[in-house]
Amino acid sequence: MKYDYLVIGAGISGLSSALLLARFGFKVAVVEQAVRPAPLIEGFVRNNVYFETGFHYAGGLEDGGVLDRNLRFLGIAGHLQKVAFDPLAYDTVVQPESGFKFSFPQGYEALGDVLRERFPTQRQAVGEYFERLQLVTRKLPYYHYHSQGALLSSGLSLLHDQNLAQVLDELAITGELRTLLQVHCLLHGSLPSEVPFAIHAGVVDGYYRSAHTFKGGGRALVTALVTVLNQCGVDFFCRHRVEEIELTAAGAIDGIRCTNGVRMQASGCLATLHPQALLKLLPDSVFRPVYRRRLAALEESPGAEIVFLRCERKRGSTLGVRCERQRGSTLGARSLQAHKFGGRNFFFLPGPGPGKGIFDLEIPLSERLLYLNFSGVGGSGGSDASDSDWEGGVTAILPAPYYESGRTVVSSAKYADEKRRTGELVRERIVSLLPELELGLEVECVATSKTLKRINASTRGSLYGVKHKVGQFNPAAKTRLAGLFLAGQATAAPGLLGAVTSALMAVGGIVGHDRVEALRGDI
Repeated sequence: MKYDYLVIGAGISGLSSALLLARFGFKVAVVEQAVRPAPLIEGFVRNNVYFETGFHYAGGLEDGGVLDRNLRFLGIAGHLQKVAFDPLAYDTVVQPESGFKFSFPQGYEALGDVLRERFPTQRQAVGEYFERLQLVTRKLPYYHYHSQGALLSSGLSLLHDQNLAQVLDELAITGELRTLLQVHCLLHGSLPSEVPFAIHAGVVDGYYRSAHTFKGGGRALVTALVTVLNQCGVDFFCRHRVEEIELTAAGAIDGIRCTNGVRMQASGCLATLHPQALLKLLPDSVFRPVYRRRLAALEESPGAEIVFLRCERKRGSTLGVRCERQRGSTLGARSLQAHKFGGRNFFFLPGPGPGKGIFDLEIPLSERLLYLNFSGVGGSGGSDASDSDWEGGVTAILPAPYYESGRTVVSSAKYADEKRRTGELVRERIVSLLPELELGLEVECVATSKTLKRINASTRGSLYGVKHKVGQFNPAAKTRLAGLFLAGQATAAPGLLGAVTSALMAVGGIVGHDRVEALRGDI
């Protein structure tokens, strides 16, 4: 069968792009090398415990928020149940050695009140910072309702303006307040001195407004997208790794060829691959040498050590992990304590000392920035199955250098042993920080930057792929090859909102941005 467009990659950006193309009447197929769509986002289940992988929480999901509107535009909002994080403490930042602790409440007004009370000498700076955040987001493509054609050039120019650190310097924001306003750099993987203020604003503005997950976590999101895509007649081809984008003798797109020998015809392709992986699918002559060098030189965000932990054990068993919230059962006091963290995140900062920046990747794991996500604990996420049968685990993320193939060669046994040691070290650190979990926390498995390289199809195993950095020109959605468009976090921004925005920008380049916005504005 011949298609109008083939979407390469079935992550959130690919699925969203396919859905938008189908809504505009195109015949579309999605081609994915993994065994099922969006394997990174949908998480995994071990011993009846659900673990989030690529989705932990989202901003902008309040009614009428930017992500809420985009999901309604995609037609999937009705298939999802939003679950709000703790309204008074969705993110808690702790520096254990100094005793510093701060919890973010939901909503600009509440957050502003708490920050001004906590930092009275910087009251004016707080207000100016929030004003600048909201002013910048109004200029970002597909963030608010505007004529997108006019916004694209002006909004994208912001990406080469000031970085976050420069804005904080300009507003004379210092000390613990500065730490709080840059701790969310972990959510996009670029340092405050690197990230364009516009990108940072687009990430944190949504979180300052609201923090949510979905009932069923990332798996529910993937299920909703696939359900609606099937209703729209989009074809899926999993276990199909694209080896080449085929061209006609005249140099136009003719389709793709997969490593299993399957060929599919199409007059257009929308690729959501890592930009450097895209170069391998086309002859060198398609892109100018300067463009190829630019893509090859794109800097990556850091990697990560990720530890997945379960926080409850079955009574009377040393191995059981089945949730004991079934009718007639009771949890031990220690296990029950884990539920009070449900719907919360923790950022544990490195200790004070020379050279110990909060994003320092060289300090030991026992001191490095530690992010804990409890979105599924207590049944708020986890699965679309009944709460009595499922429980969500805890995800711990520590930024780490990305993986460089061949730099260090270790045996599989040594690698497994290193992961076990990492898991136990992180577990012990969590217990020391949150002693309520002492008797109910066990390591399920550990992922490293090497794991991310394999699962994310990333060139270096980075957590967010290509970073966004002032002075680095990430690829635009439209390429010089007619019919070839790009989507994904590298083209727009990281996270769920960034993935959906990249799809809107790519499809807007195909059908016209104002046409997309007119339809989006009707929702």
